[in-house]
Amino acid sequence: MKYILFDLDGTLVDSKLDLANALNGAFEHFGLSRLPNEKIYSFVGGGVRKLIESSLEFVGASDKFTQVFDYFLSHYHEHLLDHTKLYEGTEYVLSTLKNMGVKMFVVSNKSEIFTLRILEGLGIIHYFDEVVGGDTFPFKKPSPEPLLFILNKYSAKKDESLMVGDSENDIEAAKAADLKVAWVSYGFRGREILKRYKVDFVVDKPEDILSCVL
Repeated sequence: MKYILFDLDGTLVDSKLDLANALNGAFEHFGLSRLPNEKIYSFVGGGVRKLIESSLEFVGASDKFTQVFDYFLSHYHEHLLDHTKLYEGTEYVLSTLKNMGVKMFVVSNKSEIFTLRILEGLGIIHYFDEVVGGDTFPFKKPSPEPLLFILNKYSAKKDESLMVGDSENDIEAAKAADLKVAWVSYGFRGREILKRYKVDFVVDKPEDILSCVL
């Protein structure tokens, strides 16, 4: 593999607590009951708008979307690195791949500005040739278009490219783009996802990514 496309949340970084805190902070501000963190985590993967839509629908308060959305963005912008951290071993993997000459990209459904701030704040943005967020284009995962954009721009062959992610969106986008996919088990989805999807590799720790490439 010469080209690796990484998801962000639940793949490179553990960001779930900051997301849950921002969501519950918005809920409390508008008089809504807090959601259990695990329930919020189950809604992560489709971008902020989808996270808030799903959470409000769950509590029957979809009419409050605009207020909660605006408050969430403001709060998360200030607190997105309070608890967010790299999964242990991630920087070693990125450094090793970079030294091997592998081109790496981030394709996230998180807003581009948040994605960039996290990568910069955690000191790993220099490993990536390009970063694509959920609002970089009119389309995002599970659409294959963000992946295909990267492949076309860098003249990457599909049989030399790999998508690494933890969610349904990553798997579906990779399959639609005709790419191999490595699913990470330490992210935001449990192994029950493997009952619904066939993947090429299962990654139980970041270092396992290296064996997918060699």
